[in-house]
Formats: sequence, C-alpha cells, structure tokens
Amino acid sequence: MSEYNVIGVMSGSSLDGLDVCVSEFRLSGQRWTYTITHCETVTIPEEIISQLRGADQLSAADLQELDNSYGEWIGYQLVEIIKTKELNVQLIGVHGHTVLHDPLVKKISLQIGNGAIIHQITGIEVVDNFRMKDISLGGQGAPLVPAGEHYLFSDHKAFLNLGGICNLSIHDNQKILAWDIAPCNQVLNHFAKQLGHSYDDGGQLSLKGHRDNNWLTYLGSLDYFHKTPPKSLANQWTSVVLKGAPQNPSDGLASYVYFLSKEISKSIRSGIEVESVMLTGGGAYNQVLVDQLNQELNGTVNLHIPSTDIIEYKEALIFGFLSLLRKLNIANVFASATGAQQDSVSGDLHSVV
Repeated sequence: MSEYNVIGVMSGSSLDGLDVCVSEFRLSGQRWTYTITHCETVTIPEEIISQLRGADQLSAADLQELDNSYGEWIGYQLVEIIKTKELNVQLIGVHGHTVLHDPLVKKISLQIGNGAIIHQITGIEVVDNFRMKDISLGGQGAPLVPAGEHYLFSDHKAFLNLGGICNLSIHDNQKILAWDIAPCNQVLNHFAKQLGHSYDDGGQLSLKGHRDNNWLTYLGSLDYFHKTPPKSLANQWTSVVLKGAPQNPSDGLASYVYFLSKEISKSIRSGIEVESVMLTGGGAYNQVLVDQLNQELNGTVNLHIPSTDIIEYKEALIFGFLSLLRKLNIANVFASATGAQQDSVSGDLHSVV
C-alpha cells in the first residue's frame, strides 16, 4: 500500500476564508481511500479580500504583485499550520482565487496565489494552475472535482456543491456529466450583507421576503440557463444576475432561493436518473433552500447531507488529491466533464530543482 500526506488549499469565490484540508491518501491496488487528519478555515484579511474582489480590474503589473503577495500570505499560513500541528506533508495542492474564466472566447482561466512562492516559503512541492491544460485541449477547464469524486466517493453517483457558484456532477459508469448551474452563495451573501449579516443563517432571512416576479422573469431570460452542458461560470456572472434585483434584500433572498431551487431541480432531472445527491458547500446549511429543493424534487431524489468535514472541505480535500494525481502522472481532469478532446494530467508542479 502506498501512502501520501497532502494539503489541499481552496479559496472559493465567496471569499469566506481559505479552506485548508490535510489528508492521508492511500492506494491499495486500484482503490484510493483517504483520512482527513486536520482541516480549518483561515480568515482572509479584509485588505486582501478587497484586493481580490477588484483583481479583474488591475493592470498586469498590479495583478502580478497581488498574485505574489497572496501566494506569500498563503505560504506563511501553511507554514504556521504545519508547525503548530506538527504535520509531515509531502505535497500541497492550491486552487487559488479565480480572477478570470473565459475558456471559450479568450481561452483563459486565471487563478492567483502564486504556487512557486508557496513552494519557496514552505519548502514543499506545490501544484497549481489546474485549468489551463484542459482549456488548451478545448475544454472548459471546469469542473475539476469529478476526478476526485470518481476515486474518493465511488459509492455516490451525484454531487451538488452549493458554494459561491453551485455546480452538479453526475457519474454514470465511466461517463461524467458536470456543469455550473448558477451563482449561489455569492448572490445570497450579497443580500444578507445588506441586512447586516455575513450570510443567511439557515435561510431564515429569506423567509421574511416575497418573490419579485419581474426579477425572476429576467433571470429566466438569461441565455446561460438554457444552454446544455458542458458549461461553466466566471465570478463576474454574479453582477449579471444581480441586474434588476429588488431593492428589498429580503425579497432578493426569497426570490433567489426560489430561483435556485427551480434551476437545481431542473439540472438534477435533466441528467442521468439518480436516486441520491450528496450536498456540500455552505449552502447545505441553508435549510430553507434545501427544503424548497426537496419540494421541487417531490421526493423523487434523496438529498444526502454528509459529515461536516465533507460539507465544508470536500473541494479542498479534492484539490489536494488532484495535486497528488498530477505528481503521479495520472489523469486528474476528465474530458467527459469539461468537454475537452481528451482526459489530461493538469497542473503546474513546483518542485525542488
């Protein structure tokens, strides 16, 4: 049996913290198993959050500076965690913060949090830039997590991540259908902050609002929601969705929870027939959204809520695993999910010279 100790690092589009997941991966024959040995979410300083939110407006020089400084900050956070927890780590996988994602027109997807600098600070091999190889092969460069789901969660066939952007993947033997459905917590948190909260705890704020039919009509008219997979969304799509949003934040929450439940249900029903869907991401704690989704599905699909570690750290866990596959030269991005010409071994490996 081969064993590997790896850190996965994920800073999601909602910028609610840097997720760090330390895991031991084991390969016995053809089967991968894992144990999460430590996980935590590190608060990102407000100064960095502000810079990351405006990163797509920066000049090339300023963007490079932010890439370096964010990578430096990540590197020192990992050094502190490794030292404090007395960890033996062989590899680090870093997703980074997505600044640009335009795989079809500009053929680019840019994540910052410089892996080379993280490698220099930690002295540990680092894999980053997971998306561009797939894009060069004609793919969306997203979603990336299906390879991790295939190897680490083979008992499940469908996965719904309710993160900053919600996405769905459905596994049918060797074929995987996966796509971004819509902005999720990015929009919900926008309204919650207008009400003085960082997020809508349990969805209770949404219960105080009413549906805005004009906004719902606008959302339903957007081309993306009528496209067939594979497809993926950039963070900038949140501003598109928020056009014409109601002035009352509670109405915004009520309307968008309703819209999300409709779109998610439509996506689940449009793919391969599934009996159960695993829910992860912060939206899994939004009981009002989960209840409305259950209502839309009318009891035809079981919504499986896993352990807290998986709800909150599944993506960080998987990016650690994808970095390991990259290190071992095993395909870690599946063409059936991204629309690329072929599966690929993706990611830049920063290693000791």
